[in-house]
Amino acid sequence: MMKMPILSVCKAGLLFLASLLLQLAFGSVHAAESPIAIIGGTIIDGNGGPPIENGVVVVRGNTIAAVGAKGQTKVPDGAHVIDAKGMSILPGLADMHTHLVGGWDGLSIDMLGYQRFLNALLYAGVTTVLDTGNVMPFVLQMRDEIAAGTIAGPRIYSVGALVDGPDTVWPPIAVVAASATQMPGIVAMLDNAGVDAIKAYASLSVPMLQELVRVASELSLPVIADLWSRNGSYDVAATGISAFAHLPSRDFDPAALDLISERGIKFITTLAVKESFAMYRLHDLSFLDQPLIADTSPANFDAALRQYATRTLTESDQAQVKRFQHSLAVAQASVPVLKKAGVTMVAGTDAPYPGVMLGEGLHRELELLVEAGLTPLEAISAATRNAAGLMGADDWGTLEAGKRADLIVVTGRPDRHIGDTRNIQVVMQKGHILDRKALKLDPKTDPGFSAGIALDKSH
Repeated sequence: MMKMPILSVCKAGLLFLASLLLQLAFGSVHAAESPIAIIGGTIIDGNGGPPIENGVVVVRGNTIAAVGAKGQTKVPDGAHVIDAKGMSILPGLADMHTHLVGGWDGLSIDMLGYQRFLNALLYAGVTTVLDTGNVMPFVLQMRDEIAAGTIAGPRIYSVGALVDGPDTVWPPIAVVAASATQMPGIVAMLDNAGVDAIKAYASLSVPMLQELVRVASELSLPVIADLWSRNGSYDVAATGISAFAHLPSRDFDPAALDLISERGIKFITTLAVKESFAMYRLHDLSFLDQPLIADTSPANFDAALRQYATRTLTESDQAQVKRFQHSLAVAQASVPVLKKAGVTMVAGTDAPYPGVMLGEGLHRELELLVEAGLTPLEAISAATRNAAGLMGADDWGTLEAGKRADLIVVTGRPDRHIGDTRNIQVVMQKGHILDRKALKLDPKTDPGFSAGIALDKSH
């Protein structure tokens, strides 16, 4: 039987859960067997418009067949009907800045425990991710095996290894270039490996970045740039990149903002990682007890995080915390500025880092975006429609007929209270209702892998 988190659920919601539990007792439900109709819920389609009250979503096979108001949308004969009264139906969520190497602190790794974090993402309703730097053969094999259905996990887009200059911080996950003349060969190698985009990193010069973008554009590969303090700068925006990997850590030059808006350059938000290093979230560790974390995190990672959060800070640590507090404040202040300028923001977390878990971290990111000035509907669009747009995809990201049937059902109204995205009752992936009980970490069967060696060259 499927054990759900303890939530405030209305009577209709309890009947819905009881019905779904009976279904899952006989195995997961798939729309390939018969159409699935989710009825009576509030539809938040990801496009940002007013929700549809008392709506209907019909799924056939892997695809959404119909979306609309009850009474105006036909429920097919023989459909498997799910009553979602008192709940909301959303597209599956996307985290478009992750590093699928496991671990908990952004430095240590746990590639052997890959199924842990893939399950944690699905458990949290994250059905799509963009990996923005990894050990390339590992992440691309994982991506392809998920696509083939041989392992469970969210759909993965990947940049493979990031492209950096000679003074790279992350040697195990970087392709290092010393000059612009190397870019054609590097891009050809990445393209032959099958990457979905290219990540340009911190020590690239502007001429190197320009050549990288030029060659990548010939192959229709978007370039996402993380140039650290230069994120949001005019010179980087002028190279033709598709997106910045983070919100800026400094105030916008008006000319740079105009150029970014004019060229449609996007920003991946990653407020959660800035909050992590600002230590704000780690002041109160009660968040570790909420289900999206407690049900999926191994005990040894939890213990390591608690030790990290309660350690005595050195003077150097304190100085770094102050720098990140300023960086977070600047990034938060940039959200309404970008919104006013019509710049597209895409939700991403940079997970895993201390207090930024794969899966739960995306929900925290949405909360931070609302705190910074987006409406709940705008924040949801950042993790759905805008995420698909970053990859140039038109087959997912919203609840519309003809699109891939990735969706979640949650208790409450996240269009009014963004925290309700956490109240997940159902996760559907490609028309398949997942058994969330099977996604929970079982200490009895978990191999108990410890975090491995650090990735960056300073450790």
